[in-house]
Amino acid sequence: MTDFDHCGPFSEWLWPRLGMQYSSPLGWAVEIERAAEAADIQPLDMFFDLLDEFRAGRDNAAQEAPR
Repeated sequence: MTDFDHCGPFSEWLWPRLGMQYSSPLGWAVEIERAAEAADIQPLDMFFDLLDEFRAGRDNAAQEAPR
């Protein structure tokens, strides 16, 4: 499984971030397109902003984990 599989870590992080209670059967790419359209921004811009946020959260969690 990769971060970007339908039920991978990115998807699980993304659904609540987009205000969704459940995963979308259409997948994360379609839901990002829909959210970008509603926010009047480019889908790729939104994707990379979300990806940066996701990675930053993972990096912070890894740094805060007890060793």
